[in-house]
Amino acid sequence: MAGMRHRQTANRHHAGLTLVELLVTLVLVSMLGTLLVQSIAFFAAHYERVQRVARDSARTDLQQRWFASSVQGLVPLGIPARRFAGGPAEFRGTTLLPLEAAAGLPVQVHWSIAAGQDDRGLPASVVGYAEDGGPKRRVLAQAGPLAFQYADSAQTWHSRWPPITDQEPSPEWTPSQVRLMAGEPARELWRANVDASPTPRLTQSQRR
Repeated sequence: MAGMRHRQTANRHHAGLTLVELLVTLVLVSMLGTLLVQSIAFFAAHYERVQRVARDSARTDLQQRWFASSVQGLVPLGIPARRFAGGPAEFRGTTLLPLEAAAGLPVQVHWSIAAGQDDRGLPASVVGYAEDGGPKRRVLAQAGPLAFQYADSAQTWHSRWPPITDQEPSPEWTPSQVRLMAGEPARELWRANVDASPTPRLTQSQRR
């Protein structure tokens, strides 16, 4: 009889220990699960930030290449109606490196800056691009003021092209560089060289 009571006590004792161990195990599993979920959420958010930065960097690089390509291909046409001309908010010129038309064909391109909205609907300066009267492509939207500037062969920057020198328009048919300035105080956002000859390729007399 005494032995039976001893076995029952021992069984109850082991049952109690098993329950405690089960509770401890459940608590540990719950804690590990919480840590795992938090870790996954952290790495997912970090991965999304990295992907967003990569996408933004790729888009920025594409925008800069787009601008640089069309500016680099500018040709100095000696026809007044198609001569390169620019101001703070736009410029027009003939390029051999257009985005949409076949490369090597002279195409009139138009870069412009206008008031608009960014991707979040906030006020922004919007840079647009168009070829020979085609649809305008939205290239960049950025908060704050934007402006184009033009460098002559002496690397002096001007807000308009052709610049006025000694009360006369510059004899240079195209600038040597074009850049996009952003913000106040202004900082350089894009810059592109113009690989154009100093003399016009086609004049009004040659056209006749």
